[in-house]
Amino acid sequence: MPATEDISDKQLTEAIRASDGAAFKVLYFRYYEALFRFVLRRTGEYETAKDLTQDTFTRVWQNRRNLDSGQSIKAYFYRAANNLAINHLKKKVLRQADSLENHKHIAAVSNIYDFETEDKIGELLNSLPEKERVVFTLNRFEGLKYVEIAGVLGVSIKTVEKHMSRALKSLRGSFKHLMVLLITLGDFLVECRVFF
Repeated sequence: MPATEDISDKQLTEAIRASDGAAFKVLYFRYYEALFRFVLRRTGEYETAKDLTQDTFTRVWQNRRNLDSGQSIKAYFYRAANNLAINHLKKKVLRQADSLENHKHIAAVSNIYDFETEDKIGELLNSLPEKERVVFTLNRFEGLKYVEIAGVLGVSIKTVEKHMSRALKSLRGSFKHLMVLLITLGDFLVECRVFF
């Protein structure tokens, strides 16, 4: 039997369709960390991300007989995880909206996707519109190809390309401002003789 890293996703998908638990375990360890990071970025909640990632694998196993070995299992996992994250966020928005006495604050709840991060780069990514951020994250951080992202989001490859182009344009502009800020701060620190 070949080493697990030599077994293709397609072979594993075919084995899982036949209820092969060992094959499913291989895919679980192959994709768990990346899916968890993806869901964590979508929800901003560590425990929720763990639960939703686990739910993703549970649902895939429950629906294993419907898997198509001709389709990317990686894209299937991300699509399932993305759907669970969206449903969680929708419910969270509704709970928060219900708890608000003043409906003027409902607009603030729509910012649920703008999670606070400690570093400026995280803030820049969060400043992107949701679809652009998701496309950028799936491509640059998760390594998905445009065709896989299109499958995850249920859109055309052209739409993915458009969102990616917009994301890159926005980030380039933002990074210019960030670099000016860092250079200015660096000059100030040198003048003040502050060393780290």
